[in-house]
This record gives sequence, C-alpha cells and structure tokens, in this order.
Amino acid sequence: PCPTPSPGPSAPPGFWAVCPQPGQCGMQSLKQWSKSPSSLAGLVGGLVSLPTISAEVYQPVQLHWSTSPPRFGATQVTLAMIAEFMQELLTSDPFQTGDSVPWIDFMAPGSTVILSQRQLAFIVANVLMGNTLVGVEDGLSAALTRCSAMGAHSDAFVYSLLSMLAVLSQELGSGLHGKALIGARPRNDDGSWRQHLNSPMSDLTMCEMEGEPFSMSSSCGLPEFMGGSPGHHHKPGQALTDIAGAVVGGGAQLCELANSQDESLVQFYGETLAFAFFRDHGGMLPSPWTLLGARRYMNDLSGQTSADPPYRNQAGLFEQTDWLNNAIVTDGVEVSLGSVLTSGSLTVADSSFVAVASYAWWIQDPEGCEHEEALNNDCEAQRKYTDYDLAHWYQAFEPTMYEGAIRGAFRTVVRSIGTGPWGSGVWWGDSQMYFLKIWLASSLLTGINLDYYIYTHFVENAGNQCFVLGGDKCKQCIADGRSGYYIHEDRCGTLNVQDMVNRYRGGTAQNLYDALALVGPPPKQVFDAMPARRLSEAQPNIFAAPRAAPRALSIPGPAIGIFTILADNSPCESSGLAPVRNVRVCRDAGIHLGVSARVAAVPGRTDACVLER
Repeated sequence: PCPTPSPGPSAPPGFWAVCPQPGQCGMQSLKQWSKSPSSLAGLVGGLVSLPTISAEVYQPVQLHWSTSPPRFGATQVTLAMIAEFMQELLTSDPFQTGDSVPWIDFMAPGSTVILSQRQLAFIVANVLMGNTLVGVEDGLSAALTRCSAMGAHSDAFVYSLLSMLAVLSQELGSGLHGKALIGARPRNDDGSWRQHLNSPMSDLTMCEMEGEPFSMSSSCGLPEFMGGSPGHHHKPGQALTDIAGAVVGGGAQLCELANSQDESLVQFYGETLAFAFFRDHGGMLPSPWTLLGARRYMNDLSGQTSADPPYRNQAGLFEQTDWLNNAIVTDGVEVSLGSVLTSGSLTVADSSFVAVASYAWWIQDPEGCEHEEALNNDCEAQRKYTDYDLAHWYQAFEPTMYEGAIRGAFRTVVRSIGTGPWGSGVWWGDSQMYFLKIWLASSLLTGINLDYYIYTHFVENAGNQCFVLGGDKCKQCIADGRSGYYIHEDRCGTLNVQDMVNRYRGGTAQNLYDALALVGPPPKQVFDAMPARRLSEAQPNIFAAPRAAPRALSIPGPAIGIFTILADNSPCESSGLAPVRNVRVCRDAGIHLGVSARVAAVPGRTDACVLER
C-alpha cells in the first residue's frame, strides 16, 4: 500500500477565484461597489436599524436579539459585537481588490465561485448596509428588498444573515479568513450517465427515524441528515440533499420558513442565502447547485415535523433563546484546486449542500390524476420521467459534471449523500418509485455512498414515505405519523424497501433501469409491480443457487414482461436464455404476471417454476 500524501502548504490568506464558464478560472471578473465599503463602516452604529430592511421587519428582531442575545460557546453574542465585526470587515478589504468585488452570474452552466468565510461575511455586511454593484441587480440585495416588503412575519432572512455573522464574529478573530467555500453549478446534462449503467448497484445505508422532530434517533446509528438528532451532530463527508425546484429557496423567495424543506433550508444554512449575491436581475440560484463547506448556523432543523404546535408542519423552528448552532461543523478537509491553485491547498468544512430538482410531473402532466390519488401513489404519471430524474441526480452529484479545477475538492468533501424522500415531496411524487431512482442514480457515481432516511411525517408530503415500508410496518408508520386521513393504509402493498434491496443488490444499474421501464400503471404499488430480473448469459445471476441443483423457469403461454414464456418442457437454452436457479424468482415471476407460482416436477427434467393461470 502507498502512504497517503500529507497536505501541501496552505493557499495564501484571502485567496479567491471565480470561473464564469468551465475552463475560465482565475482572479478576474470584478464589479464595482456603488459606495466604497470603508465609507460605510461609520454608519453601522449598534445595528439599531439597517438601511436595507424595513423597520416593521427589523425592529422585532432587534428587540428580541437585544433582550435575549444568543450564546455561542460561553459568549453571549450581542448586536454590538456583530456591529463591531461588520465595521472591521468593511475596512479590511479581504479580497484585496479595493472598491471592487469578484462577481459572476451563476446562471452560466459550469460557473464557480471560490472564496473564504471572511470574504462572504464582507459581502453580507456590504449588502446589509445598502451597498450595491454598479450595473448589476444582485440577488441578495433584491431578496432583502423583496422580503422587507412582505411584513413582520417574514423575518427569517434577518435571523439567518445576522446569525451567520454572529458565529463568524467569534470564529474569525485577528483577521482570520476561516475556511474556504466553493459554490458551483454543474455543466449541462450530456447523457454521460448512460455510460455507467453497467456499474454495480452501490451500497446504501437505510435509516428509519424515530422520536420527536429535534430529538431523533435512527435505526442505522447515523445522525439525522438535516440536523434533528440530539446534539445536532453531523456525519462527516455527508452532503445534505435539498429537494429544490427550479431555484434554490423556492416559493418562500428566500424570506421565511415554510412547510417545505427547500424554502426552510436556506434560512438555517445562511451561506446558501448569501450566495444569492451571485445572481443578476434580482434572481435566485438555479438548481442543480452545490456549496462545498456549507454549514448550519441556527437551531432547530429536522426532516421530521408534526401538525401539532409548535411545529405546525414547518420544516424547522427558531428557538426563542440560544438559537445559534453550538454543534456547528468545525472539522475541515484539505482540498486542491488543480490549475486554479497550482501550489498549496485550501481547507473546506467537511460538509456540503446540494440542491437538485426532480421532474415536476404535478405541474407538467397532472391530467387524469386527483390530488388524493397522488398522495397514495395511485397515478400513472408518477411512474414516468426516469431518465430526467437520473440525469439530474447524476448532474448534481457526479464530480466530472463540475468545473475541472474543483473536481478533486468535490470528491474529497462529498463522500456520501444524505436524503429523505427526494422527488416525493410537495411535487407529489411516488416514494417507492423515487427510492429506486435515487438508489439507481447513486449507483452511477464512483466512491459516493447513499444514506436514505425514512420518516413517519416528513416535512413534505407527510406520510407518503411510509409506503416504502410495505405491509404492517407501512400501516404502523401511517398511524405513528397521524397521516391516515389522507394516506390510506389499504395502499400499503406487500413488498418493502428491503425486498427491493435484496432483489437488486449485487446486480448492475442496468438491471434496475430495465425493470423500472417495465413497471405498469397502478393500482399495484411500484414495489409489488416490479418485475424480477431476467437472467441471461449477459447478466450476472445474483439469484443463483448452487449449480448442482438447477431449477428451470418453464412457463406456458406467450411472452409477458421480462419473462420469456416457453412451452412446457422446452429448455431455456434452446431459445438462447438462461434458466432461473432460485425459488424466490419463481415467486417473483408469479407476482409480476399476476398468477400463482410454484416449483414442481417436470417429467424428464429437474424441478421447474410452473405458473398456474
């Protein structure tokens, strides 16, 4: 074995780079501030008011913070401390670019921004003080204007940005730059995911979540991927999957918490909100989009929620006291940046945020499907668009889809994927179908494992994920989540997620991809309608029993689905097929064809799987 090389020297303090397009990376693309940042330092005062936020929105936050300053470590972080930090930032010129600042628009595929935590805090301080870019309507300034106009109930964005500054004010003393942040949009889908369908199905970890929203434990022993476990610990190297729409932050427009994951995540992960600065025309970040080094600055957040107070189906809940995340990620990993940083390395927090959208079938193809049917996986359209979803997941998580300079960093930081029912949130997808798509798409990646979390009452489409448990466990899940009014236990089906893992683990992604194409319409749930794999010489027989006891699949009648139906006593080999050598596949064939199946003696041959019509 070769020894692991030690990290090279660190990059110079204040290193930054932007890549407007793939292959165009460097320290260029500057925009002029409308005001000199240093001239704003004297206007910060004690943060009694902010020029960019209406008094109606800001004053309640200011009063709350002043009377109950949150603790970070042993320190109560007051507004005066944040004001002092902002003043220091505004006079520090952390980019060493004077009255200009690096800027690109993330609408360009492959675009990338690399900067430090201090540099992002500097941008936030400028925007809070009303500084704008000449000739650009940046997305963060637009969000502050938009959110201020929504009234006092829309104050989450204020807490988000001030909380990020509060934590950094304690971490970045003596002019420290902190760790690096790498924001990146992948290049456009080019169909390259298809070249990896011969990959073996990847390992995965299944986590059934238990407990109240912010004190959850899991069957797998991992912390809840959104932060809902005691102590709010984070699994190192796990990317948080944001169930995004076309833009990061969704319908709440970066302003407020909501009863959906995407809208709420940006408030707890303040850096993702701040990165909206890198959009023109007042826009929001497009998905897919990734932030390597993203951290959660506030409590409390969880994938589990409840209809009862104080949650009221919201994704997350701001604590009234001590809302700063004292278990914030502090561990870092060393990353190299190829041609952008030819010598030295950067330290990035060992966590990441990846926003990716599924197909919006409910918007694009809802005809003939009622909402209640969608909630119960009873719509044919829910079983379509596999290629679209596989392409987008691959685009978001495959390192080679990003700017070449950061691919090594992506591989270093993103070592596993944490997700709940992606695809089956408020676009009302089928949780069984989307589990299979997620596992399949993750198997096309190299060196990235899947951590799949199952909830009784997820923050989106609550109760629908119970269907992946099948049978009695599904019914109990619906009861535990109190979703029975609209999620019907008679739709629980028979097979469960473990049956699917047992069936397809050890095969290739192509096996599962082909099977998904053969799933018919409801009323059967997807797992119950999934065909067993056809076994041929071109495919490894993962169901193989010892060769000394072969069992041929011999079924009278025409060809149906992935099974080739042969006349009685006809050997499979005569038709160029491989015989099935496992009793379980005989059962699966019966489930797929809707008939009973049994292993029986066939004259002159070994036992065969016989289907009875």
